[in-house]
Amino acid sequence: MLRMHKANYTHTLFLLSTVVSLGAAGCHSRGSSQLASNSVAPTVSGVALKEIHVDQSCHILQDQVHGVTGGSESGLAANPEICHLESVSKSDHPEETTVEGVARHSVVSIAEQEYLLQNVTAEPVTFVVEQAVPQDWQIDSDPRPTEIVGSTALFRVSAQPGQRVRLHVGMRRKHEMSTLHASQADSKGN
Repeated sequence: MLRMHKANYTHTLFLLSTVVSLGAAGCHSRGSSQLASNSVAPTVSGVALKEIHVDQSCHILQDQVHGVTGGSESGLAANPEICHLESVSKSDHPEETTVEGVARHSVVSIAEQEYLLQNVTAEPVTFVVEQAVPQDWQIDSDPRPTEIVGSTALFRVSAQPGQRVRLHVGMRRKHEMSTLHASQADSKGN
């Protein structure tokens, strides 16, 4: 019979549970579209991971109810060691499509940001990034949000103690500029 000291046994169980959780939750940090179930929080040894909620400005949120904060400014704290925005960009570009002989001209606006999240605790955690989605905008990200509550997209990313993970969030909005029938467009070009 193999004898194992209790501390070694506990450490071995922790390592095994970490490997199992990385198999299911590790895909979040690599941008994979394979997400764990949206309805169940990631677990280690059957215990739900602690969640750290942050907003689109990397403020650590408190007073979280039903997966989304109340939206109040109270309870907001910034800690760049835990969350900071690595890059933020916005751009606009024209887009032309033809549907059934009708030319449609649009301006597409893109807003992107990349979060750098670090687990500074001694236990595995799940970061829940709460990204507000303005009216007329759509989430255009890989990975997709694990849940959308009202006008807030929730992205869950698991991290082991000391681990840094990145999360890219993109949004887009399409604004129709004009519509021309194909024959009108041809006559304007002549």
